Amino acid sequence: MNTFLVGLTVTLFSILSLSQPGLAGELDDYYLNQFALPSSNMALQKAVLSPVEDTAEIPHCGTPLKHGLSHDWNKLEPATQKALAKTVASLPAWVGNAAGERQFSLPGGRFLIHYTTTGADAPPQIDNDFDGIPDWVETVAQTFESVASEYYNRGWRLAPTANNSRYDIYLRNLVNITINGKIVTLYGQATPGLMLPSSGFTNAATSYIEIDNDFAEDIYTKPYKNNDIPAYTYTPLQSLQVTAAHEYHHAIQYGYNYYFDIWYAEATSTWHEDELYDGVNQLYNYIPAWFRNSTLGIDTPVDTTTGSGYGRWLFNRYLAEQHGTGVVKAAWDKLAALNSPGAGADIPMVPVLESLLLTAPYNSSLANDFFTFAKRVYLRDWKTHSNEISLIHSYTPFVLPADSIVTLKRYSFAFFKFTPTATVTTLSIGFNKTSGIQTALFKKVGGTVAEIAANSDGSYTVAGFGSLNPANDEVVLLVANTSAVDNHQASITTNGTTAPVVEPGTASSGGGGGGCFIATAAYGSYLHPQVQVLRDFRDRHLLTNAPGRAFVALYYKVSPPLADLIAEHEFLRAVTRLALLPLVAAVAHPALAGAALLLAGGLLYRPLRRRRKACQAAG
Repeated sequence: MNTFLVGLTVTLFSILSLSQPGLAGELDDYYLNQFALPSSNMALQKAVLSPVEDTAEIPHCGTPLKHGLSHDWNKLEPATQKALAKTVASLPAWVGNAAGERQFSLPGGRFLIHYTTTGADAPPQIDNDFDGIPDWVETVAQTFESVASEYYNRGWRLAPTANNSRYDIYLRNLVNITINGKIVTLYGQATPGLMLPSSGFTNAATSYIEIDNDFAEDIYTKPYKNNDIPAYTYTPLQSLQVTAAHEYHHAIQYGYNYYFDIWYAEATSTWHEDELYDGVNQLYNYIPAWFRNSTLGIDTPVDTTTGSGYGRWLFNRYLAEQHGTGVVKAAWDKLAALNSPGAGADIPMVPVLESLLLTAPYNSSLANDFFTFAKRVYLRDWKTHSNEISLIHSYTPFVLPADSIVTLKRYSFAFFKFTPTATVTTLSIGFNKTSGIQTALFKKVGGTVAEIAANSDGSYTVAGFGSLNPANDEVVLLVANTSAVDNHQASITTNGTTAPVVEPGTASSGGGGGGCFIATAAYGSYLHPQVQVLRDFRDRHLLTNAPGRAFVALYYKVSPPLADLIAEHEFLRAVTRLALLPLVAAVAHPALAGAALLLAGGLLYRPLRRRRKACQAAG
């Protein structure tokens, strides 16, 4: 038996070691991974978003990671705080150094521009008017003054500063930073400072902005190389203009509510790029990544591979076209009066939009507006910026999955194409769908698109389907989850036979948690890599089959109250993290976990066999 105990201990240790990061203090491993700390250089060496080869969207803004870290700071272990404090909280060494730092502000201006005249952070030193100030520094100051005036004229409350001082802008080299062998780049980032509450803005905070020192490198002037992106080029001034519009609105957002939901913060800042500088049009290049991942929820956390945040700016354009541009500001006005839901968490923006759109003068709903928006993606009947409609990339419909089951996250959509064939003269499409699903069908003939009305039972009939030209004509089905609940489903059939679907339980809307309630409560954030492992397993292996979907639906019904209890007690969170370790290990390393279990089974079998033989001999 002693041999068995030793073997079992080794086995359990092996399983636990597979997921050792889960033992770290909540988000420590996540942030330490995000902020790489080279042994020879303790300067900030991490952009929030790393470019990937299969997407046209390059890193734009460092605000999401700074925002998340400021919220999670008190959850980190002291050693992690010490390591990150040296990188995240520090400005360049020349800041505050009388021999290195230079400052400039326009007469009566709102902004104080900080720069250096030497080293990698130095902006261009050309001084054509011989006033001792580099022309580019003056251009930066003039651009930010213009941006602030435009926001003020549109009714926005400008970014607050301590003692009503000038707002700080720092110029530094943010291009071609090497992280783990990859090159990343930022245009700029806004970092929160002190809480500065005021009447109507009880969670307001100060901030400061860093932007690239010149925007002169090719990654700024010729950033897009993907085949589905036209070969646009941008001048350094254009990159400065959209960066100022984008980052200064983040500063405004901190002045409205420190606890803003980052996906909508990015969607709002990006939308304003085109509202303030309509001729630059860089933001259209963020749309394809969203369209390729449209089955993910609208509040999916910001990253480059899915177009989250940045690509979602297009929904703000739709809202502005339907309800006027003031609707976006109204959403932030509503957010300003709200408090964090607890433990310093961000305020989910989906419920804010839901409640706002129900009221006058909008008298609509987020469900209705999101569904109509999804239609507009295919119909392309945009009402404003008519000279730029061609810049909105066309959505490429998916092929209908073989099992005809479509599962969608909250407020997400997908289009499916039916290719005409002479053997099917009339196309009939039927459904079995859960309550959150809405559908629409379109027929394109000779470049003209028309919506086909549904039958009384919700099905569709397309007469003359076989006579359509497969090369130019198509029938396209829109399926949208227009609810705040993940994993609504549609079973789609063209032969009259539908599969059963599972009505999901009530899920939390907002924040991108995706329904992993217990894991999110245990690890403190949906950003934690262990939570991501479990979410990926759910999406790839449970939601793709009927038994798995039934299990997920049951989990959604019973887990939220337990998750709430766990989140309120640090001891329960620690115990839950420990209990989840074997599961995370098995999911992340199935082969090794299987081998460990086989080893445990073998070790257990031997003493049981000896005991059975002893019993037989005694009997």
